[in-house]
Amino acid sequence: MTLTKWPCKKNRPANDDEPPALRAAPPLEPRPTLRSAFIFLIVSSALLVAAHPCYGSDFVFIRSSAISQQEQQNLQIAADFYGLDLRSVATSSSRDESAIREAANQPSTLAVAIDAEDLGGVNQAALFNALAHKDGTRIPLLILGVKPETSGALLEEWSGGAVTGCSEAHSTLASRFLFSRVDGVSGQLQNLTIPLYGSHAATLALGKRGSASPVESFWDGNGFAPVFVETAVGQQKVFLASAVDLNLRTGSQDVLSVFLQTAPEMMYTKYAAGDMGWHTPGYYANFTIDDPWLREPYGFVDYSALLGEMEKHNFHTTIAFIPWNYSRSQSEVVSLFRNHPERFSIAVHGDNHDHKEFTDLRSKPIAVQVRDLKQSLSRMEVFEQQTGIPYDKVMVFPHSIAPEQTLAALKKYNYWATVNSSIIPEGSSGSIPAEELLRPVTLDFGNFPSFLRLPAALPERQAYIAVSQFLGNPLFFYEHADYFADGVNAFDQVADTVNSTEPATKWRNLGEIVNHFYLLRRREDAKYDVRSFSGNICLENPGATTRTYLFEKPETGEDAIESATVDGKTYPYSLHDGQLGMSVDVAPGATSCIAINYANDLQSAPISPSHDSVMAYLLRMGSDFRDVYLAKSPVGIAAIHFYYDHELKPWEVVGCCIILIGAGAIILIFFKRRSRASRQSRQTLASESI
Repeated sequence: MTLTKWPCKKNRPANDDEPPALRAAPPLEPRPTLRSAFIFLIVSSALLVAAHPCYGSDFVFIRSSAISQQEQQNLQIAADFYGLDLRSVATSSSRDESAIREAANQPSTLAVAIDAEDLGGVNQAALFNALAHKDGTRIPLLILGVKPETSGALLEEWSGGAVTGCSEAHSTLASRFLFSRVDGVSGQLQNLTIPLYGSHAATLALGKRGSASPVESFWDGNGFAPVFVETAVGQQKVFLASAVDLNLRTGSQDVLSVFLQTAPEMMYTKYAAGDMGWHTPGYYANFTIDDPWLREPYGFVDYSALLGEMEKHNFHTTIAFIPWNYSRSQSEVVSLFRNHPERFSIAVHGDNHDHKEFTDLRSKPIAVQVRDLKQSLSRMEVFEQQTGIPYDKVMVFPHSIAPEQTLAALKKYNYWATVNSSIIPEGSSGSIPAEELLRPVTLDFGNFPSFLRLPAALPERQAYIAVSQFLGNPLFFYEHADYFADGVNAFDQVADTVNSTEPATKWRNLGEIVNHFYLLRRREDAKYDVRSFSGNICLENPGATTRTYLFEKPETGEDAIESATVDGKTYPYSLHDGQLGMSVDVAPGATSCIAINYANDLQSAPISPSHDSVMAYLLRMGSDFRDVYLAKSPVGIAAIHFYYDHELKPWEVVGCCIILIGAGAIILIFFKRRSRASRQSRQTLASESI
């Protein structure tokens, strides 16, 4: 699996390339003159070319050839994450000093790091002078890779006496990292502890001169010692980080381990880049319950009571709704959802939900899966018409994510995204590179946004929440109806943790989160670059002046683009080197929504929403019995867990349901007969006593 590529020649002038072809331009006035058509073409072409100039800022890395591969990799991950171009400047000879000063003093340079082993070969005063911009601001300096063998005298000199040395730390089963509160640096990580996942760390010794603020510390069994600190030498901000090696395994899916390995570099780069580095427009979260339809109650889900919990603890619940249930909602529950769209929403959960209905293509050919995707939309459209409840065109696949070809079909039929417990499609080989885990979304499969969600009962939930919010990532939690077996307040603690970690968190439906998850960075010309994962996003301008957003989205594959719209109106765009681009001006305080629409046969070859499968009918009836009635007993919950753990086939599920229903009927008859016999016995005794 490869990272999504955003090809760009840095600082390329807007007119380097030929004007791109005009796509989906607004219609001209009737009977245009040649002159007006020519003017329109020039203006439109200029607009499209303007959408593509590339902008980048520099992260200058001063190093020798002996820098460790791990430290180089960590810096590259941080630079890529925040959209900086990592440039290396060697210190192998005396003539490199002028090159270092020149690189550090460039207007495009936002961050500078130096290998601790090269401190003796760099003129400190000259570098500090180069870090001062003409406008009075200073680039913060990161000294990384501090080891026990690093010269204590050099550390003391470069930190103003705040750091005097480094020593080896030994990890134990109780080892953990602690993040302290340092304004502008630690953010949502403050006061967070995360268990250590690796085997090697070094800690910094603090001196009596200077003033160092520990940002990240390590517990080795005897106490916390810093591994990443902030200090100041005169007016120059300096960060120092010791060497930490967590021995990450290739293919690890542990985002916490990846972050811990790169935490100093990530925190420093975010601080140094500010809004000129990639950032997201806000903090978002969602809680999804899979399977229920709109009946009261559905197993342990009591919608009225859940609404009360959402209002008290400020969260939003999405129902991953099985389209098969489109025509059987209870009016009282419909009214509840319709009257509280800020708390309740609907997303698409398969079609019939006949086990893994979007499974491998040998078991279910792509043509059949495409038919089901179309029928899902057909059924959900009828559901919306009948209930007045809108639905999000976000697919939550039953049981597991579908194959890559099915994801490509989701794109063709204008779904917005898919959200699942895995982002690697069925049948796809390979693993996720560590650096990709820092974002919960990928476009690597079918050029369609696939988002990662995690169970609400996730271990180390607090650490996951804090790290995700620090990175600007949305939080997607999910569970099933049995999650509320111990009470309707089951999710309250999760919501409280999210809201206390980042009070600005917005709890929204899946569609709104997808529409607002994109990357922004401010350019030197005051415009904003936008990198989008979804073809449907909404740009918000919180500023006091009009902003120009240069929208860009990777566009690969053979899908024909039917149109691009902004706020529902056809809009010109460019398609160049696998990137779709457009320039959009948004007024102060306003929102503009972009939609990329793909051509398909939904209109010419519609699919009936009707129930056309006996197996699906039996399965849905059996599932209702399972979730609504069987889940009320410990034996029933055990049976449900058996079902999920063993991933039974549809006919096996139907057979089990028939057996369970039959067993239930037998038990019911047995108890009724026993009760009747008991009544008759009591009546006989009563008559004899008379």
